[in-house]
Formats: sequence, C-alpha cells, structure tokens
Amino acid sequence: MTKIQIDLDIEEDKTVEIYKLVNNLKTKQEAIKKMIKYFKAEVKPKNLKEKDYFEV
Repeated sequence: MTKIQIDLDIEEDKTVEIYKLVNNLKTKQEAIKKMIKYFKAEVKPKNLKEKDYFEV
C-alpha cells in the first residue's frame, strides 16, 4: 500500500466533497481513489539524473 498526501485548495476540496456526496461515498479518501482512475499520470524523480534512476 502506498500513502500519498495531497494538499487541496478550497476549490479542489469542494470538488472532492461534491463527488463524494453524489456517489454516496463515506470519505474523501474514497472519492479521491475513484477520481484518480480518470487521469493518466507519469511519475519521475525530480532530484535524480535520469541515467542514475533507470540504472539496474
């Protein structure tokens, strides 16, 4: 399991709250888990050189 901390601004928090209510979810965490399925993300380290990161 991975835990990610997300700082939401007021508008983002409202969006998550509305999604939670519309989909009858119990927590904002559940809402965010379902919402992220609609997005594509690429995770890359920003403080490492690419050649060091991908070396085996």
